[in-house]
Amino acid sequence: LVARRDPQCPDVSVVCPFYNEEGILQHSIEVMLAALEQLDGTYELIVVNDGSVDGSRDVAAAIAEKHPFLHLISYPVNRGRGYALQRGIAQARGRIVVTTEIDLSWGEDIVERLVTALIEHPEADFVVASPHLEGGGYKNVPAKRVFLSRAGNWIIRACMRHAATMNTGMTRGYRREMSQSLPLEEHGKEFHLEVIMKARALNYRMCEIPCVLEWRDFRKKGEKVARKSSTKINLLIVSHTLFSVFANPIRYVWGMSGITAVAALGFFMWGVARALMGEVSVFVAIMSLSLTLIALVFFTFGVIAQQGNMIQRELWTIKQSMLKESRRRNANDQQGDGEERTL
Repeated sequence: LVARRDPQCPDVSVVCPFYNEEGILQHSIEVMLAALEQLDGTYELIVVNDGSVDGSRDVAAAIAEKHPFLHLISYPVNRGRGYALQRGIAQARGRIVVTTEIDLSWGEDIVERLVTALIEHPEADFVVASPHLEGGGYKNVPAKRVFLSRAGNWIIRACMRHAATMNTGMTRGYRREMSQSLPLEEHGKEFHLEVIMKARALNYRMCEIPCVLEWRDFRKKGEKVARKSSTKINLLIVSHTLFSVFANPIRYVWGMSGITAVAALGFFMWGVARALMGEVSVFVAIMSLSLTLIALVFFTFGVIAQQGNMIQRELWTIKQSMLKESRRRNANDQQGDGEERTL
């Protein structure tokens, strides 16, 4: 990174969505800005008001009026975390784009750590903060949430190819070209799974760093404001599980086909043995035939799913090319407008 302070050309863009965080927002933004000031290069902090119905927007707007490196994106209706992140990423101008929680629950140095990881690993296109790696962990997080996070991410890794140890977290660092060219559609928290799935399908490379996730309490006018979670955990578990299951069904469909085929072979051998001993084997033979047909159905479904995945990747590649071309044209148009104004 080059040490300079140019708000029009930042090295790092940090995107933080928020929803109804009036109680902690001013303190959180001030702490985040102070942490970003420690970076060697220039930065911009983009906070996205995801349709808050309290005074959060006014708090952020008041700070943005005084700080040249803070930008506020706001819209009146709550659209979901994925939508908010997409809006913020689309406006990012830094070579590296970091997305994270506004309350710095991953530590005040999290942006620096993610940026450093991308600098030290030039082969990586994005980096994921994970509490599930050695050296990472949880602090002040309820045991139930820790268990659900660990179990949920294990299920996701079992269902999705090339998944991370932390697939459900927002805190990540991206190279801007990648983050702005992925054809993303999810508006909810499934956005995090979608990014990893599509990035890996389009051959982007990922690395992870161990981090500690800490739920913090804040103070406002001398009063303690407890860390809250707006996540409806039961619905989130169901939606994430379904997303990961349907993301790559071939992983378990062909496995089920193999298990069923082995069972069919076992019944066939049992039937042969019974026939040689002069015992009734017709029912065992029927069971073997039925299992064989089920195995063939699973195998056929797996072939169709594999072909569907191939077509899906081709569509994502086409959408990605269209996004890149659209951004190139917009950049050229903006440059042309600037030249006309100069003249």
